[in-house]
Amino acid sequence: MRSVTFTLLLFVLAASVTVVAALRIKEGNLSRLFGAPPVEPGRYLYKFDGEKVRHIQLGGNGFIVDCTWDKGLWTAEGRRVNREGGGATTTVLWKDRLDPRVADTIGQFTLGTQVVDVIPEGKLDTSKGGLKEGKIGVKIEDGKGELLATYLLGHSTKWVHIDPQTKQDYPTVFVQPLDPGRSDDTYVCTGDIRAVFRDGFRHLRDHHPFLFNPLQLEAVRIQDGEKELLLSRTGATTPWRITKPLELKTNPEAVKKLLTDLLNLRAVEVKDRSEVTLPEASTNGRQRFGLRHFGQKTEVVLEVMPPVTPEAETVFATVSDRPGTVFELRLKPLPAVTLPSVPSTPGMPPPPVVKDDMVALAELPDTIDELRDSRLSLLVAESLQGILISSSTGPEIVLSRAQVGADWLYRNAKGGEEEKANPITLVRLHDAITKSKVLKFVNDAATDLTPYGLDRPSISLRFVSFGSESFELVFGQSKDGTWYAMRAGVPIVMKIDQQVIDNISTQLWQWRQPYIWSLSDVNVLGVERQMTGKPDLLLEYDVVKQLWRAREGSTDRSPELVLARADKLLQGVIGLQVEEWLAPDHADAAVALASPTLRFEVTAKQFNEQMVEIGVAQHLLTLAPGPAGPGTKFYYGRVDKDPNPFRIVAQSAERLEVDVFADD
Repeated sequence: MRSVTFTLLLFVLAASVTVVAALRIKEGNLSRLFGAPPVEPGRYLYKFDGEKVRHIQLGGNGFIVDCTWDKGLWTAEGRRVNREGGGATTTVLWKDRLDPRVADTIGQFTLGTQVVDVIPEGKLDTSKGGLKEGKIGVKIEDGKGELLATYLLGHSTKWVHIDPQTKQDYPTVFVQPLDPGRSDDTYVCTGDIRAVFRDGFRHLRDHHPFLFNPLQLEAVRIQDGEKELLLSRTGATTPWRITKPLELKTNPEAVKKLLTDLLNLRAVEVKDRSEVTLPEASTNGRQRFGLRHFGQKTEVVLEVMPPVTPEAETVFATVSDRPGTVFELRLKPLPAVTLPSVPSTPGMPPPPVVKDDMVALAELPDTIDELRDSRLSLLVAESLQGILISSSTGPEIVLSRAQVGADWLYRNAKGGEEEKANPITLVRLHDAITKSKVLKFVNDAATDLTPYGLDRPSISLRFVSFGSESFELVFGQSKDGTWYAMRAGVPIVMKIDQQVIDNISTQLWQWRQPYIWSLSDVNVLGVERQMTGKPDLLLEYDVVKQLWRAREGSTDRSPELVLARADKLLQGVIGLQVEEWLAPDHADAAVALASPTLRFEVTAKQFNEQMVEIGVAQHLLTLAPGPAGPGTKFYYGRVDKDPNPFRIVAQSAERLEVDVFADD
């Protein structure tokens, strides 16, 4: 018979086990008593709130790195583990900013890795799986020090996992969880991030010198020797301006590229300050980039050292908010390379050409000419009321309009009467002024304008806006034929392309409407066409009876006439528009039109100013192709006795060669 004391002891032990088990059940951790079952293939190995991660500890190969998230920034401390005399001590190697992408990668791998296979305890040689030698230990905690995940990361496996839905291939790796209550099984899991842990965790250090928010930047300072350039703005949504050494508008695309390149600037290698011998402070050839956010009094400065040799491909640099770190930056970009591949089959695309994505210092737009707005003018067409064109080779031309949206008018050479201006010529002028890029800013403080031909400008353009605001652009030509431009009163001389001058129309005939004549199809009585290599064609049209008659040579072919084609030919002739009016003495046009390939004689009713019919008039149109050669094909043309020939695109002339009969 058992004693009362022994019975009570059994009761207390049972009660204790029951209480402990109840507490574990309440905490959801009964597995700590008996061990959790293995995670099934296809399921995630871990599940926790990634936003709560505040501490990551990594260890392996004699190194430990502690990563801490604080005030929106990841920092890390790297230590070497020394095992001598039976004990273990650590030596701090570096303290630096952690590359935020590394922290994201570790978190994404831990939460995203899926089990492919389960290897029960004792069934895997841990040395071959990399879980004994060469293992990486990972421990993740929240802000309170509570464990979220801890595991050993082993070698890559030979298995390749294919996602059943996306059919995408994933590498796999050995993972052994060490969380309390986990089973001692080893897992084959998707993903492999071991590459970020190589070389004693050196690559965890942020290789980007700058970490900034482009939307919150107030100023960017670029100092190159004695030269200093300052970009600044007054608010997060206001445009950037160059405020030093001159007050200038910027090229938004160039500024965007500069900020993007600085943000993406990445070192080839990051070293500790004690490992590198930097040039003396007095050494010339340094370049500095200073960034300052709104609300900050000091700037973060990247100081780029001069290259060791002229042939050097990299340079050292330091940044003020990471004084213990030295960056080895690429000075020149690497050439693009073609990825090797097996010979492609006919019709298949060639191997892709790949450009290195690492930003080189030589690629940064860091000069005043690269960052300033290189357009001749920021002219806003909608605000313009008038344009005055003066030139040394033509009459003064005044263009004006009564209100926004109204037609632009100019005074012709006949009697000073106002006519509608050619919209094509107007667009060509506007684009030349607002879209053409300056080839070079020659002088920002010019006093002697003679070398540029701007002391006596060849062309002057004065623009007047509604409200009487105006500005003037002047153009001059140097003795060697180079064209220059400047804004009147502003001593900045710009070198420009000849095409800009070609698109400024300084002759009255260039502003004529693009229509060659004013004819209505209801007044046309007939069209006679003479075309090289074809019989003459005569089309007669009775608008009242809606009747066409056609004669080819001496043969009446009216029954064979396709009316739609006849209408198309008639509309093409009377609605013809010129691409450009030419000078009366245009030599190439005169030569071509001496032997025209197309000739049209249009017979139409004639009316007086009171629109009373007074008879019949004959109108003549001749066309001839321009000289053969590279570029767009075109035709020269002339109408009646107009002194100015014109040019049209080849398609406009070729449409007038239509076969009006049903032969095909």
